Amino acid sequence: MLRPTLISCILTILLFTGCEESPTEVEASGAVAYTTFGGSFDDEGAAVVQTSDGGYLIVGNSYSGTGTSLTDLYAIKTDAGGDTTAISTQIFSDMTDATEDVTSFDLVSDVKVLADGSYILVGSKYDGTATGNNYDVWLVKLTAELTVDFSKTYGSTGNDFGYSVSLCDDNGFIIAGKTYNSANQNYDMWILKALSTGLLATADSDTDGGFGDPGTPGQVAIDGGVGNDAAYSASQTDDGGFIIAGEVRTAGGNADMIVLRLNPDGTLPSAPSAEFGNTDLSNPADGHLDAYIKTLSLDESAKFVQETSDGGFILVGNTFSGGSGQSDIYIVKVSDSGGPVWDRYIGSNRNDFANSIQQTTDGGFILTGSTYTSSSDILVTKIFPNSQGEVEWQYTMDGGYDDVGNYISQTSDGGYILTGSTYTSDGMNDVILIKLAANGSQEF
Repeated sequence: MLRPTLISCILTILLFTGCEESPTEVEASGAVAYTTFGGSFDDEGAAVVQTSDGGYLIVGNSYSGTGTSLTDLYAIKTDAGGDTTAISTQIFSDMTDATEDVTSFDLVSDVKVLADGSYILVGSKYDGTATGNNYDVWLVKLTAELTVDFSKTYGSTGNDFGYSVSLCDDNGFIIAGKTYNSANQNYDMWILKALSTGLLATADSDTDGGFGDPGTPGQVAIDGGVGNDAAYSASQTDDGGFIIAGEVRTAGGNADMIVLRLNPDGTLPSAPSAEFGNTDLSNPADGHLDAYIKTLSLDESAKFVQETSDGGFILVGNTFSGGSGQSDIYIVKVSDSGGPVWDRYIGSNRNDFANSIQQTTDGGFILTGSTYTSSSDILVTKIFPNSQGEVEWQYTMDGGYDDVGNYISQTSDGGYILTGSTYTSDGMNDVILIKLAANGSQEF
């Protein structure tokens, strides 16, 4: 298995001073009624996409399908107003392929819509067979009618988890997750490249572009060399390579934010040895980002990364080291050459967390997560375009109990759609769907 060791292959930088003034105060919004879905047990929305008919597909996890402690894939198709009337909604208690039955703990993390109107989903599937008893990365393709096209699992002898899936230029998919390293007894970052059929890519560059090495085709494990590592976000970049974000344990023992670039074949870019360990990344010798690590005094984790229109990257995650509270949302803008452009802390004096960020059509950014007041509230923050991370507006939703935003994206009308979960008075979580206008006002 290809295992570049980050201890010798990372660019470490010193803490830089960014925008550390008190963040804009989060004000509760006068929200209209919001849309929820769910049964008698816990249900959660993990990701949402706008569909070709102007509606939305939410995917998540449901305990309500079997009414037991088992979780199932939950897919909800709505119209443009968030209504499911006469539109298919499905809790998948089993699959069309008997070998891939959903009979235990199955978790969905991400979804993307394909050109033909179908959907690709990624998550983690528990294999409870006599030879399994662990989690595998799980890739599912659903048709536009929410029937199963294929269901594939990938795994080692230990637990493996899938967190994000993105489309590639060859109509295949890049998956970010983590895999258990039995030799070191910890987790490594795990990047998988699948073909449009769900089969893993080969290592032969003459057939499908190649990814990994002959011993482990279609996959790359990256070992930080100290402790548990994870990749939470992966996508293809304009040059055909891949950008990865997650967390890595470094010599200090804490988790650090990491974003790194891979070549199209999954290898780490080569660079002059003088570049590695250089604390000034403003102009790497090869002109490309190899790895950016944000090392602070406590735990940090990068949850999402996206290539931006200027060729750089936007990175969002969480930090316990800075800002104004216990945990704060932490945004970092990284240049195309791998250096920090600006950073921004967002949060109250309690725990605040971010789960996703997207660049908006005006060149700004939109993110969602949670902020704590008397309970956890859904938080949406819009960043001004062409700024140093200044907040344009913020939206919060307090359902009275614990609520969290898991995923947000911009819609074709310039507004935003988000999903997550809301804790209800009956003591269970429901899937939540919220539509915001371009100015942050709530539409449903």
